[in-house]
Amino acid sequence: MASAATASRPVAVTGSVPLPSFSGTEGAYMLPHHQQEIDRLTRQHRFMNSTTGGQLLITPNIKEKKELRVLDCGAADGTWLRDLPRQLPDHKLELHGVDIGSTLFPPPSADVDLREHDIRRPFPASWGWQSSFDVIHQRLLIWGIKSVEWPVVIKNLVEGLKPGGYIQLVEAEWISHDKPADPATRPQLHKQALMQEWSTAGFGMDIHIAYKLEGLLKDAGLEDVTTVQFDHGYGALAKAEDQKNASAELWVECFRTLDEKIPGTF
Repeated sequence: MASAATASRPVAVTGSVPLPSFSGTEGAYMLPHHQQEIDRLTRQHRFMNSTTGGQLLITPNIKEKKELRVLDCGAADGTWLRDLPRQLPDHKLELHGVDIGSTLFPPPSADVDLREHDIRRPFPASWGWQSSFDVIHQRLLIWGIKSVEWPVVIKNLVEGLKPGGYIQLVEAEWISHDKPADPATRPQLHKQALMQEWSTAGFGMDIHIAYKLEGLLKDAGLEDVTTVQFDHGYGALAKAEDQKNASAELWVECFRTLDEKIPGTF
């Protein structure tokens, strides 16, 4: 299940081959940052499109404005940004993205501006980004932001938002806390549920952050805060036929990486 919380600023393939090393993000982001991870993120993007009907933005102002200045935080190689014109073909879009590591950025493009930046810090004043974006999007940084850092991150994002602009935060929970796996009938899923709890808590992160985004946005002084949930069925439960095997591989790849970073096993 993924939750997308939007808010307006008030106007007044598993295997035994070792994975490559990180590219400058070790210690800041639990998942890796190398070319294989970019490939996984691209496949993950296609999977999420299959479960959201291809919607990348659900903010109200995409219907109200035909010109949008958009920022994607945690942009990786810019896949999400480059796909946005598909959803909004009649809009004039100015696309910007930031990521904690720039090693895997594609060559510079006139269509997408990508910059290296840690969103736990304010945007540099020299960039002129204060109060400049109509939409700020951030997706799946559940393993990149510690629990105590979320208010700071949101504050930094708000500073880049125009009055009347929207922030869209998208986070997921792989095993729902509302429907816990029965250890007797679904022991492996139960173990994975324990692992997702342990893996995040052990690094100061919150696996349940998706359910807390709305409150965090309100605490930051934002208005018109709403939450929209999408069910992401993995494996046999995937909505699209071509995503049944693909999504199962994504699941395994993600948890395999965590297993390599956490001492001990179940």
